[in-house]
Amino acid sequence: MTLRPTPVRRSSRLRRLAPLLGLLAVARPLVAQTAAPDRGTLVARLDSLVRAYRADGRTVGLTVGVVRGSDTLLLRGYGWADSAARRSAEVATVYRIGSITKQYTSAAILQLIQDGKIALTDTLGRFLPQYPQWGRVTIRQLLGHTSGIHSYTANPTWAKRMADPFSADSLLAFVARDTFDFAPGTGYRYNNTGYFLLGQVLERVSRTAYPELLRTRFFGPLGMRTATYCPDEPAAPVHSAVYDRTPAGIVPAQKISMTSPYAAGAVCLSVPDFLRWQTALTGGRVVTPETYARMTRSDTLANGNPTNYGWGLAPAMLGSHPMVQHGGDIPGGSAQQMWLPNDSLRVVVFTNTLGSGPGALARNLAAAVVGEPLRSAPPAPREVALPSELRDAVVGAYVLTGPGGKPLPLVVKLDGARLVAQPEGQGAMPLTYIGDDTFGVGLDAAIRLRFAREGGKVTRVTLLQGGQTIEGIRAP
Repeated sequence: MTLRPTPVRRSSRLRRLAPLLGLLAVARPLVAQTAAPDRGTLVARLDSLVRAYRADGRTVGLTVGVVRGSDTLLLRGYGWADSAARRSAEVATVYRIGSITKQYTSAAILQLIQDGKIALTDTLGRFLPQYPQWGRVTIRQLLGHTSGIHSYTANPTWAKRMADPFSADSLLAFVARDTFDFAPGTGYRYNNTGYFLLGQVLERVSRTAYPELLRTRFFGPLGMRTATYCPDEPAAPVHSAVYDRTPAGIVPAQKISMTSPYAAGAVCLSVPDFLRWQTALTGGRVVTPETYARMTRSDTLANGNPTNYGWGLAPAMLGSHPMVQHGGDIPGGSAQQMWLPNDSLRVVVFTNTLGSGPGALARNLAAAVVGEPLRSAPPAPREVALPSELRDAVVGAYVLTGPGGKPLPLVVKLDGARLVAQPEGQGAMPLTYIGDDTFGVGLDAAIRLRFAREGGKVTRVTLLQGGQTIEGIRAP
């Protein structure tokens, strides 16, 4: 489910559905562009970028769409929808899109608001009184990830049981007794529980099950014939097979019951059908233009500070070009979609491999069209033998200093024989030792943790992500 975004953002196992510390993920400049290429040259460049990404072994298969105005510059599949069956990825191949689902949930909520059936200021207690601990949280806070409710996808017990089917109550029980991460409205933290609860609100108000609501409100009226609530097991030959990228290579995806991602990340569809949806949404056919503008504008905290996230979509910049985007990660798929309104440019990349990092490819495809510099993707970390003394030395608690001086607690611990890093409020991510006291983090090749020793003891850590360097110290 990404289920989580970044400016090229990206969600844990369901983005645990989020990037390591919610920072911008970009890579180093590769090529600066000047004169605009002719269409034939541009199309060849786009195709070359996708082929290079595919050749790097990041995904088994993918489908890509790049549309400028009414001109489809690129729309095709690459690699395999199912490598064992030698079934090629096609234009119509259906993928899991994880947290990109959130914009459907947000749009459905906003339709109810437009119809006067609910309000942004309504509290959760009005609709779901069975959860009194969250009763004062508002609809707006759920939409913008400012509720402070703990995310169930950060719960290690849930992560071990994600293949199990859950009722809503049993799923929410993973976090029902957790304290708030912060007082509602005073902070931002990407949160799948919030969108799960929004799905429950939709069902309560509309008296319609979430999958059926999507079908009748969006998929049917907009002619999105491949769009569906994902099945637990992909239905060949329409759906792609599913894979996960691990330090040891690409393997069949970890099993997940779609009762978990639900309204936070359980939609499956093809790239052409997503383009139909995106065109309708940005064109005022789903919600009013005024509502869409608010959906894509950064929300604000109680103190007026921006969150850099809207309601199911995130505003961003590609150089000097405004952009609206969201990514999604879920076992068996990573996806990214972008809309550059000033350039009438749509970029969609759906893959069948969790951890494939499609955000970097989508960014380069958009950059190639609008004339911004391309950026090279860092190579996947190559694991080397981890000295036992270093493994033991890095275990501990650290405090990174985030933007604006905000403390970002991080724990490094052993999970069996493997080191993992767990930022506060997120799931644990495996560390891959790549030498020089440096580790790759999770499945994102762009993230590094570098430890520093003084007198033989590890005292500091540096996070390298998205071109940013964030320093931290070991907690006493």
